[in-house]
Amino acid sequence: MRLGGVAVIVALSLVAGRIASEDTLSWKTFGTWALDIPWWILVSSLAIGLLIAGLIELHLAGLERRNARTRQYMHLAAIVEGSSYAIVGTSMDGIVLSWNKAAERLFGYTAEQAIGRNASQLIVPDDLREEEQQMLAGIRDGTSFAYLWTKRKKANGELVDVAVSISPIRADDGELIGMAASARDITDLVQAEREIHNLNASLERQVAERTAQLEKTSTLQAAILERAAYAVIATDVAGTITLFNPAAERMLGYKAEELIGRATAMLFHDPDELAERAEAMRQEGVHVASNLGVLQARLARNDPDTAVWTYIDKYGDRIPTRLTLSLLRTKDGTNLGVLGIAIDLTEQLKYEDELKAARASAEHASAAKADFLANMSHEIRTPLNGIIGYADLVLEDQTLAPDTRRQVTRIFEASDSLRVIIDDILDFSKIEACGVKLESKPLYINELIANCASIIEPKADEKGLKLVATARATPPVLLGDASRLRQVLLNLMNNAVKFTAAGSVELVVSCISRVDNVARLRIAVTDTGIGISQDEQKGLFKRFSQADETISRKYGGTGLGLAISQRIVQAMQGDLKIKSQPGLGSTFYFEIDLPIAEQIDIERHDTPVQSSRRARILIVDDVEMNRDLCKTMLGRVGHEVDLADSGSTAIAMACGRSYDLIFMDVQMGEMDGMEATRRIRALGDGLSSVPIIALTANVLPEQVARYKAAGMDDHLGKPINRAELLACVCRWIEGGIAEVPLAPSAVEIDQPVCDQDVLEDLRLFANEQVIAGFAAQLCETIARIRAQWPRDVDPRSLDHHVFDLAAREALGAISHKAISLAGQLGFGQLAEACRRMETACSDRAQDIPFAYAALHQAIDNALVQLEALQEIA
Repeated sequence: MRLGGVAVIVALSLVAGRIASEDTLSWKTFGTWALDIPWWILVSSLAIGLLIAGLIELHLAGLERRNARTRQYMHLAAIVEGSSYAIVGTSMDGIVLSWNKAAERLFGYTAEQAIGRNASQLIVPDDLREEEQQMLAGIRDGTSFAYLWTKRKKANGELVDVAVSISPIRADDGELIGMAASARDITDLVQAEREIHNLNASLERQVAERTAQLEKTSTLQAAILERAAYAVIATDVAGTITLFNPAAERMLGYKAEELIGRATAMLFHDPDELAERAEAMRQEGVHVASNLGVLQARLARNDPDTAVWTYIDKYGDRIPTRLTLSLLRTKDGTNLGVLGIAIDLTEQLKYEDELKAARASAEHASAAKADFLANMSHEIRTPLNGIIGYADLVLEDQTLAPDTRRQVTRIFEASDSLRVIIDDILDFSKIEACGVKLESKPLYINELIANCASIIEPKADEKGLKLVATARATPPVLLGDASRLRQVLLNLMNNAVKFTAAGSVELVVSCISRVDNVARLRIAVTDTGIGISQDEQKGLFKRFSQADETISRKYGGTGLGLAISQRIVQAMQGDLKIKSQPGLGSTFYFEIDLPIAEQIDIERHDTPVQSSRRARILIVDDVEMNRDLCKTMLGRVGHEVDLADSGSTAIAMACGRSYDLIFMDVQMGEMDGMEATRRIRALGDGLSSVPIIALTANVLPEQVARYKAAGMDDHLGKPINRAELLACVCRWIEGGIAEVPLAPSAVEIDQPVCDQDVLEDLRLFANEQVIAGFAAQLCETIARIRAQWPRDVDPRSLDHHVFDLAAREALGAISHKAISLAGQLGFGQLAEACRRMETACSDRAQDIPFAYAALHQAIDNALVQLEALQEIA
């Protein structure tokens, strides 16, 4: 387009030149007219045309550049205005020249409010003015600032964290004419960085603390290992020793550097002992190799495993040790090896032997004293009875002279007093030797009170005392030992009458609470006698003790009465107490819990057991002694008895023959009694209704509930009592009785090791050979307990962490088996210890250490007599 314009201008210049030419003839020959123009005119015309065209071109180019620059400025303005960054343009003296929308949003000023004002005074905090001046000075020197973190002030006075970039603005000639600053709100970024910084600081602090803790723990562990009094030995998975502390060096005589990485723990284990333990485990069905395999097998069964082992030191000396082995594992379960902690038992065993010898000597002396008192009491009592009897006969002679009658009367009274003293001594010696045995029979409380009052009344009348005996809201019939309770009441009432010169003696029996079928009785004997001071009360219930030595001379007595009464009350789970002041009388009182008797309890004890017909009975028990005893007891009264030694055998026999009654042991090895009962019930027909009675030593309410849920109709406690067994058979074969609760068993305090009365009852049904067999079974069971759970394991270490579930179940099962064996042979102390061990293993893990110690103590006490029983039988 521009070339066309130039051509037009040149053409016009030529026309003008021609017109200016003097030769007008050439118009006629227009085709060659241009050639006729003089050359100078032509050159001038072209120059003028080209000049004009150049001027026009320059003008048009300038217009285009201005338009382009305008479009560029508009484009940049649009970018600045639409930017998310706050962009502020200022002059060199800091006056705001431009202010975009993002600046309005960030700082809160509109463009109208900001333009023309000093930027520093507008948005820079006072404490950052110096920083701002330094940046402006740097801009003037040609320095740019990119992404500088700082703070700016908003219109409302708040400070905001921003990232600022400042660049110089220069003219086309390079002259510095202003500055452009962009700012972005970085509040979230600053907060995130602050949090990251805090987290880093916290992490560094935790790392430092953990490092310090690890160093402290490492130092502590090293110190413990160095200074530990017990040997600590660790091995890797191959059995090679990796740790051998100084105590182990002292115990075994080896240096750590001799063994670590070079030897195994088998170096100092007794090989014969390892072989014996391996053989014992093989007999239990665990096939292991000798040496290291024994330890690995024990750890597989119990982790940790504690047992007594024999170490052999470097010089060949044998050292008994209590060794606790445990597996070393990482958190993810990787096996690292075994840790062993060994304690030298040499001194402890020596001390225990000394204690056992001292205890045996003391028990022997105590038994000898008790036997002496009992024998002497019996020896004295025989002639004394003659004296009292003949004196009584002489007093019947009405012809006696008064002086003679008075002398014989004094002989009679003195002899009778001596008889009371001897009775007290004999009774107390029996209590110390054999403990207090309590019966559980129907106790008619009103009749008991009346009986005591009738005995005491003559003595009270002689002294002119008022005697009161009352019962307040008590159940008419309870279950308890009436003779022992009568003994306590008579002793308290006799003392009350003895020490009361005037006034009254009162016996009050009141029921203070009832929980379920148990009544709590408060029994109190109150007198208006001489009273007892606080100091004198302290020794009142000790044997051969009286409040004042002058009392013995004035009132007589041995001081044994209250001691005997206290022992009886304690056997009833009570405590005899006193409230008294000198001159104001005394009150002796105690509280006991007694079951309320049901009609069936009364009939059980008051009605003879009679069976109307011969019954076919199945006895299921895995203990041969229990089966034989039940068969003998039931066979003697005419019942037909079959025996089964397991649950599966019982099921087969129940399918093949009809039975009137089944006695089922609850705990048996192959199949327990509850599972056998469920399967028998599932067979249907007559087996769904045949009475099944649980034979068990576990008679707690929750246990009985489980038996009934399994389909059992009743339960009979072990050891088996002949009268209760026959009564149970009688009730169930007669029919019509859905549930018969057992009477509470007798409570024994300080039971003898072996009750000869029980043993004599057993001899009624079994000969000496059979008894010897029963004793052998019990000895075998005890041997298994002592082998698997040694006597010398520290009971305090046997908590529920050491005894895992399988170990507790195994110990509970073997303890259960020993209960009936021990009880039937008269070893009541051992039976009770086994029962406690079984209970601890099932649901009272916190009692395991104490039950464990009591079990081994009972085994130690019974072992000598049990072995003697085998030999005698």
